[in-house]
Amino acid sequence: MAETAEHAGDIPAPKFFEPPEPQVRVVLTGQLLVCLLLAMLGGGLFQLLALLAGWEASGTLAPDASVAERWQMRLFLAIGQLATFVAAGWVVVRFFYPPTNRAVAYLRAGVRPDARLVLLGALLILAAVPLVLFVYNLNQALPLPDVFRQMEEQTTETLKALLRMDNGLELAGNLALIALLPAIGEEIVFRGVVQQQLQRRIHSPWLAILLAAAVFSFIHFQFEGFLPRLLLGVLLGWLYWRTQNFWVPVAAHFANNAVQVIGQFLYGHELSTIDLEADIEVPWYAAILSAMLILAIMRWINQLITHHASPSTKK
Repeated sequence: MAETAEHAGDIPAPKFFEPPEPQVRVVLTGQLLVCLLLAMLGGGLFQLLALLAGWEASGTLAPDASVAERWQMRLFLAIGQLATFVAAGWVVVRFFYPPTNRAVAYLRAGVRPDARLVLLGALLILAAVPLVLFVYNLNQALPLPDVFRQMEEQTTETLKALLRMDNGLELAGNLALIALLPAIGEEIVFRGVVQQQLQRRIHSPWLAILLAAAVFSFIHFQFEGFLPRLLLGVLLGWLYWRTQNFWVPVAAHFANNAVQVIGQFLYGHELSTIDLEADIEVPWYAAILSAMLILAIMRWINQLITHHASPSTKK
């Protein structure tokens, strides 16, 4: 008995069980299937609500749509965003990386970001606007099949009608629908799941960022804006990878969309002369200046992160 007691102290302490990392292709396939499934369920839910309320659920808006029709469209799009991205992204992360605290840690969402990084991330996206518009001009010059242009025209008409805001309530509704929900849901899916899983398989972070941005741009099915949205996706992906914090690209994504919504509200109420929905021709020198600002802000972010991580800065 004495020998047993003596050797009992040599037994290593039990380790907490950690499930193995799921296969990349399984996670990505699961994300695609869950997005499709919840998108269909979300569409079905809205169709049921429309049937019960006696609405005409056409999925499009005419330029002269009434206030009630605009709110119906907002509800339709909100259900779609919540189901297809917010819920679908969280379901996949929570399923493959349980429990909840591990899922939050996987997304890099459990730590409050440095306020300076949040501001610089938003500034990075806003500084990119002239370059994004210049790339959009180039994208429009590319030949596209007629079916793609027709899809683009329908989407543009609906968006323009939706951006008619008679009051502050409609402004708040559009900020929630066009800025907040996509910022959270799309960042979960495209940066949290797609980009991180690709980085597990691909040695180059930049290649993973580029591929995730391409998926992000493609999934919008607006091909006249594919290249500028690809550029935005790369910048958001870089912010996520470099800061290792989910909320930095979320804030930048929100800022990008919110500026457009607020700009259209001000234009509609004759408080601004800039129509952001019109085709804006950006000169090449403005695009170059924008690119230089992007690089300068990225360097600033790098310096801030390096300084924060340096042992000499810690007490």
